[in-house]
Amino acid sequence: MEIGRIQGVGAIAQTGATAAAKPAAGFADMLGKAIGQLQSVSDNADAKVNAMATGQDVELHDVMLAVETESLAMSLATTIRNKAVEAYQEVFRMQM
Repeated sequence: MEIGRIQGVGAIAQTGATAAAKPAAGFADMLGKAIGQLQSVSDNADAKVNAMATGQDVELHDVMLAVETESLAMSLATTIRNKAVEAYQEVFRMQM
């Protein structure tokens, strides 16, 4: 097993500068990605339920797992939405 050399401070500083140069993902981008993932989970569950309903060779436990995953994802999304609305209302009530 070979041990590699330790990087100098210059290499670490360059890596940090490169990371700082990339724009951080905004809240809107993060929210859009989360909604896209929620949609893909929902589509997956719908596809498995439809496959089972049409008589295709699908395991029952796979269908139930997909449906439960969708249920949990929707519950999480609803909770996050409610917390965001509460936070917005709290900020709106603040006096300037």
